Formats: sequence, C-alpha cells, structure tokens
Amino acid sequence: QIVRRGGSYTVYIWAFLYYIVRFRGNFDIIVDSENGIPFFTPIYARIPVFLLIHHVHQDNEIFKGRLIFPFTYLARFLEAKIMPLVYRNSTVVTVSNSTRKQIIKLGLAKSGNIEIVNPGVVISPILKTRKTKYPSFLYLGRLKPYKNIDVAIRAFALVVKSYPNTELFVVGEGEMMNSLIRLATHLRIQDKVTFYGKVTEHEKTLLLSQSWAAVQPSQLEGWGITVIEANASGTPVIASNVPGLRDSIVDDQTGILVELRDVDGFATAMITLISKNQFRRSLSESAYAWSQNFTWETSANKFLNIIESEIEKRYQYKTSGRFMFEKNNI
Repeated sequence: QIVRRGGSYTVYIWAFLYYIVRFRGNFDIIVDSENGIPFFTPIYARIPVFLLIHHVHQDNEIFKGRLIFPFTYLARFLEAKIMPLVYRNSTVVTVSNSTRKQIIKLGLAKSGNIEIVNPGVVISPILKTRKTKYPSFLYLGRLKPYKNIDVAIRAFALVVKSYPNTELFVVGEGEMMNSLIRLATHLRIQDKVTFYGKVTEHEKTLLLSQSWAAVQPSQLEGWGITVIEANASGTPVIASNVPGLRDSIVDDQTGILVELRDVDGFATAMITLISKNQFRRSLSESAYAWSQNFTWETSANKFLNIIESEIEKRYQYKTSGRFMFEKNNI
C-alpha cells in the first residue's frame, strides 16, 4: 500500500497522523527514509526504527536548492543536532562507504550503528544493440543545479572541436532544462546535443546501450544508481570524483573519475574514450561484469539480514531455519 499525503513540508505531519490513527500496532519495524529531514519516528513509535540515509546534506548546497528561507537553516539544524539525539538507539542504513564516512565525520551516528546496503538495479540480458557509429555520450538523471550538467555540456563543446561528429544525449527532466538548452545554443552545439526529457524504461536502456559512455558530473551522490544502470548496458561512466560516485565507479576499470567541475578533465576523458578503442572496450566489459554484483534481490536480502539481526538482538529469540517476525508485517 502506498499512501501519498502532503507536500515537501507537511508530509511529516501526515506521516505522524497516519501512524497514530492507522498503522500503530500493526507493524514490527519502521524504515525511516531521511532525505535531508527524517520523519523522527522514534519520538512516537515504540518499535525498532531503521534510519535510511542516502547522503548527508550538511556540507553541500542541496538544502539551498530545495528549501526556502528559513527552512534551509532549520533543516540543517534538525539533521545536525536533533537527528543524532532522536535516532541514537536506531540502526542507520546507508548506501555507500563514502556516505558512511560522512555520517561519522559529522557526528550523525556512531560507527557501530551504521550498516551499508548498496542499491540494486534491474539486471536484464544486455541488449544486442550496437554502439552508435559516431562517438556519443549520455547524461541520465534529474536536471538539478547540483548535478552540474552544464559541466558536461561545456566539456562536450571542447570535444566537438576535435571530433565534430560526436553527439551528446541528455535524458531527464528538471528545472535546469531551459537554461541548459540556452547554454548549448550559446556554445553553438545545439545541433549536437539532444534533450530527450522523460523516457520509458525501454528507451532509457536503448540509449544507454547505444552510447559510447555516460557522463555524471554531479557534486555528490549517495551511491550512483544511474552509473550501475549504464554499466548494466555495457557502458562505462565518466564522473566526478566525489562521495558516492567514487564508490560506484572503479577508476580506470569501469569508468573514469574526474575532479569536481573540471571541464577540461571531463573533455580529456571523453577524448580518451574516443581515441583509445581498446581501452573503451575494456572499460565496457569490466563495467558490465561489475554491474552484476548489484541486483535488487541482493540488496533486499542484505537489508532483511540487518533487520533480522537487530530484532534478534533486541528481543533475544530465534527460531529454527529463517527468522520469523511475530506479525510478518514489514
């Protein structure tokens, strides 16, 4: 059952009301997803809570892009000061080792209370689709300011000077769409950059499979699901060397890591993959093999094991075979 109520600010109130009126007493555990601001469920729920953190927000500008004043500063205060206190007895689950280190560094949780579960992707047989005859690169994701898609476009403009037949596909939606289109026009590469907007899953897989490489210049990611999606299509990724992306990419094996907002660095990496065919093919093969480690079944089983282990410690009982919850409602 999926319940959708409230907006960016009122969803927390609705979650509290729904739990008190409808859910209390019917479930054994809560997975509390922290997307900048958690739901603070330990305050009103008397069952085990697992706090899921994709990435932290204290040392970046994401809050400023999502919230209006004064909620930007309130959100920072809640995450930095109140969240560690409220969730001090909860297990924290995060998606990468980089995010785990940030959580510890900022004092958001103790190291012994943090577990890592990498997100999965849907692994399907690689499409029998040839790469484009001409060099092609793809950005896949939301068109948000912190994603730094302008870096990819500026780097691509440098590549086109040496390889004029190269193309860039931008796949995704967001408030940066119009400004990115204007940037491509300003750089006189509008005929080389295709903005697809939202696409179907089949179209996404087809574009990933056809592209020579994907680019991900984001300033941070919790992990980098789009990286593994590209890898699962046999496509290596050029990305910023930042938390999350440096976890999902094995540098010079499944992709290339470049310093944050280094336009020349991204352009050099693109040119390297165009000019060195054997290196590109090697990255492609390794990227596909790497992606096979990250299925949703693997992620779900690891998360369930963490839940079962914590419940066993709390209630100190086991059953023969697989651990069973009292109510089997997760």
